[in-house]
Amino acid sequence: MAGRISRQTIDALAGCDLVSVVNDYTHMEKKGSAWWGCCPFHHEKTASFHIEEGKNLYYCFGCHAGGDIVKFYMEMEKVSYVDSIVALAKRFNIEVVYEDGSYVPEQRDNTKELYIDLYNRTASMFHYLLTETPQGKPALEYITKRGLTMDTIHKFKLGYSPADRRWLKNFLVSKNFSNEFLAKSGLFSAKYPDITIFAGRLMFPIFDKNGEAVAMGGRILEGEGPKYINSPEMPHYKKRETLYAYNFAKKAIRERKQVILCEGYMDAIAYHQCGIDYAVAPLGTSFTDGQLKMLAPFVTTVLLSFDSDGAGQAATYKAILLCRSLDLSVKIIKLQGGKDPAEIMINFGADTLTNYVENAILDNDFLLSKLVEKYPKKTPEDKIKAALEFFPYVDSLSSDIQKDSTLEQFAQAFNTKLEAVKKDFINREQARSRIDSIKKADGAPVIQDIKLNAELRTILAVISNLEHINLLHEQLTVNDFEDPLARKLFIILEECYREQEYSISGILNHCAEEEVQRMITKVIASREFEENNLQYVRESIHAIKRNSLERQRDRLMLQIRDFRVVTPDDQNTLTQFLAEKMDIDKKLQE
Repeated sequence: MAGRISRQTIDALAGCDLVSVVNDYTHMEKKGSAWWGCCPFHHEKTASFHIEEGKNLYYCFGCHAGGDIVKFYMEMEKVSYVDSIVALAKRFNIEVVYEDGSYVPEQRDNTKELYIDLYNRTASMFHYLLTETPQGKPALEYITKRGLTMDTIHKFKLGYSPADRRWLKNFLVSKNFSNEFLAKSGLFSAKYPDITIFAGRLMFPIFDKNGEAVAMGGRILEGEGPKYINSPEMPHYKKRETLYAYNFAKKAIRERKQVILCEGYMDAIAYHQCGIDYAVAPLGTSFTDGQLKMLAPFVTTVLLSFDSDGAGQAATYKAILLCRSLDLSVKIIKLQGGKDPAEIMINFGADTLTNYVENAILDNDFLLSKLVEKYPKKTPEDKIKAALEFFPYVDSLSSDIQKDSTLEQFAQAFNTKLEAVKKDFINREQARSRIDSIKKADGAPVIQDIKLNAELRTILAVISNLEHINLLHEQLTVNDFEDPLARKLFIILEECYREQEYSISGILNHCAEEEVQRMITKVIASREFEENNLQYVRESIHAIKRNSLERQRDRLMLQIRDFRVVTPDDQNTLTQFLAEKMDIDKKLQE
């Protein structure tokens, strides 16, 4: 017969600090004899969640949720009454006692706990291999050259997975882990269960909000293959609900009421090493609603620090709209002098990176500057196109005052009457119809009969064999493409690369135009790029890069030819142009 948890244990839990538990989910502030915060059970802007000091009970005056510490944990973590008691008892170091004093709880599914234990042990073992063994020395040298200190390496528990693909399986089996258990752990190939997916990689343990290792990310150090490989989703790990470095950042996030959302592991680590300890990163996917809900109760401002390439800019725009949907302010960190925070840290130091963060620009200013850059001619057609790209942002704003002032900014930026902008905002569908007509008249890249030029053929060759997507990502940028449709498809592939989710169906879902979908499926069905695919992709990438460099050189030659030196600053600019041309000439000779 099943025993019951004793009243002694329940009473001990009833006296534990409810505020400290609630603070894991929403920021609480003391006012008088009570604690107040925004309710973690429903979205609200004004704090109505309340804990009376000394009573250890919570109540929300908005959604009327209420109860004690055990019920709160049950509701937040979606676990049973018994599991809630066991988890809280562990947290507060309270022994769980049963009524007959000897009851052993009924067997329950503890798979999640077992896999977390496996990942904690594996992370520690990889960390030891990186920091204490000869085989980890090349990886350690690589990461220290990237500017990371040993304190940072220890803090984030970075590690090294041996190049022998069977070593990890043999090691874990020797520690009494079963083959069946390991096969479902996400550490090994589904097709070849004795081979780890992380061989020969620099390892980044992924921690949950409590600091438990729940997954891994691995960066390739040499040879071919995806630059990063991440653990698949498992019962204990949902990447769309997890943020890298959140366990280290959560205290600073709550204190500052702001968070930096950046590109990946190294970006987040670089920010933390520079003392900017409220940075986190999504995990192989775009910023999601689930990740935002982790942050929203604690922040008023989100700072975005994504790459400046096409995929990074698309991710920035999506994140802006998502944050604005919950009425959060958004700023954009614009880095100069380096491609990412780690490079800024190495080249210029922590103070420069801090300065870029402190001078982040408002999202509306950022978006308008990008639109002005994209549509510099400001023709009527350009103004309509820019407006239609800007209107979803205006839609995401919560107040009419914000919308009016933002539309006014757009009108000023594009030298357009505010009344006309407001009218088009209200009648967006009519404006969209006008732009569709303009596209047809202009001979836009998406038309019935798509001409397969060299750039498009390269993209299609990669789509035909997605194993080569890493070559495209590492060697080209969106600016290397001249054809508009090739640029568009490159950005789609970059998004797939970012999300580490490669599939033809995923690519087709990103293509709204039927003509493009038909082009892709036709080429794949023809099997045109199956033979010598890798060689073709490499040669084509080299040709695109060369063409791009030649275009850059031609533009520089025009600038140099027409340049007039008047001031010392002009001479510095000319010197920079000449240096850039010499660098391009050198690359073209390679």
